[in-house]
Amino acid sequence: MMTLSHARCALLLCGLAALSAQTPAPLPALSPGPTPTPGKPLRHLEYTFSVGVQGLQNYAVEPGGSGVQTVDKGGHVATPEGGSGTMSVDVLSVAPDGALVLRIAELVQGDPRPRQAFTCNVYGNTSVLCPSTPSPSEAEWVLLSYLGREFVDAAPWNAQGQWERKEQSDQFQTTEDFTLIDASKQRAVVHEVKKMELHNGGFDNQTSDVMITYDRAMEVPTSIHDDVVTTGGDEASHAKYDFTLKHDSMKSARPRATPKP
Repeated sequence: MMTLSHARCALLLCGLAALSAQTPAPLPALSPGPTPTPGKPLRHLEYTFSVGVQGLQNYAVEPGGSGVQTVDKGGHVATPEGGSGTMSVDVLSVAPDGALVLRIAELVQGDPRPRQAFTCNVYGNTSVLCPSTPSPSEAEWVLLSYLGREFVDAAPWNAQGQWERKEQSDQFQTTEDFTLIDASKQRAVVHEVKKMELHNGGFDNQTSDVMITYDRAMEVPTSIHDDVVTTGGDEASHAKYDFTLKHDSMKSARPRATPKP
């Protein structure tokens, strides 16, 4: 997938942050269920995705003083890049600390086969630990962040339906603010604003505006929209990530209710 150097750097540091972060407290044990078949995933998910990237840009004043537009290094108005395809996610096991152990791979439209698969531990507070090198793509990182167990039901919501997570290291400082926009027994809509300052010499800043629609009964997001803006000096980049759940083996395996006579 084509991506920008600034966006790649920022999201790569998200991965480094997860690797260095303190492991969250264990979650309650999973409800009893059928014994998994050896070598077979506990659950299989498939998401369609699309990525749109507005190229690395410079700020420039429009002729006539009507406003500010963005142009590329050659002075041309930037054109979008990106791609679309399918994300395949297998739930392999539950770690002792409550993390889900997931294997993820993406099939980009136009590619003959899926790209390299990665195995990661994901948590309900959006932390992701991926020991593999190289690391997952930016789009894979975004999706993995919201696949942890009890992302909604185990969150420390206050009376206003909000909670905040902060993290800091020598490389970055990040703040995530979550707001429960809408909730029912089956469904929840969560709005997240994530701000990150990268201590990379240029002191780049990244802001993500994320909207997650979540199936509370199945404990997975059914759709995610992530709008990411990265700025540094006189440059900026803009990326949009969209995911839609298309298949869930656990949901399709549930027996259908017998119609009433």
